[in-house]
Amino acid sequence: MSGDESLAAGGGPSSPALLQRILTAALLMPLALGSVIFGGRLYAGVIAAMSVFLIFEWTRMVDGAEFSRGFYILSAAAAVASYLAADGRAEAALLAALLGGIAATAAEWPRPNPSSWPGVGAAYIIVPAIAALWLRRDVANGAFLTMLLFVCTWGADSAAYFVGKAVGGPKLAPKISPNKTWAGAFGAAGGGGLAALGLALLLGEEPVLTYCALGLLLGAAVVIGDITESTFKRRYAVKDTGGAFPGHGGVLDRLDGFLFAVLALAASVILMQSGV
Repeated sequence: MSGDESLAAGGGPSSPALLQRILTAALLMPLALGSVIFGGRLYAGVIAAMSVFLIFEWTRMVDGAEFSRGFYILSAAAAVASYLAADGRAEAALLAALLGGIAATAAEWPRPNPSSWPGVGAAYIIVPAIAALWLRRDVANGAFLTMLLFVCTWGADSAAYFVGKAVGGPKLAPKISPNKTWAGAFGAAGGGGLAALGLALLLGEEPVLTYCALGLLLGAAVVIGDITESTFKRRYAVKDTGGAFPGHGGVLDRLDGFLFAVLALAASVILMQSGV
């Protein structure tokens, strides 16, 4: 999804643009779900590769340059963290992310723009990647929960886009992204809940209502991720982070909601495991 379009109000996309979005999604969804089902090195490789793409777009946005020192340092940290998390060492992976963030920030300081902190990308991108690998490998029923994560994110994205376009109404955050609406936000939460309900019923997972509630939470997290990325883009005067996905913008535009949804799901699992 494009961070500025998924909760948009009024009008509708042109037919070629909408077709482009649908074709892109039709290609990406089977690839993503296939990697989740196979798991192991394939899934870890996909997560690591996506992390590097995200870091490239992030550092280009905050540093104003491609292939900066921050990019190379954060990419190395992402590779190391992905390897450690895929090996079941999530704590060591988090340490690698922390050290990478500190090193990347130090390497890019001082900058003409002193608020360009590339190391924030370690928390924004690498930590969610670690959470995604931890969920798939180290959590009971991890394959289903990871599929739930992807399906709910897609459901929230799609519902936000179409509900926002169809209903319009009051703006959600007009100073950050004037196209986003409350209707689109509620659509995202509802889309996440319905996607979770459908997946749980399809695969016979219980308790269905618990998964439905998780879906609502993930849908809300997608909205927060969308708004967060829009805030960054406005701060750095960027319309799209890239053009990797036709009809969707850059990789970061497409995965902005996923980055927050995976953290929300990981936090929920930790709380449930602790009996809270």
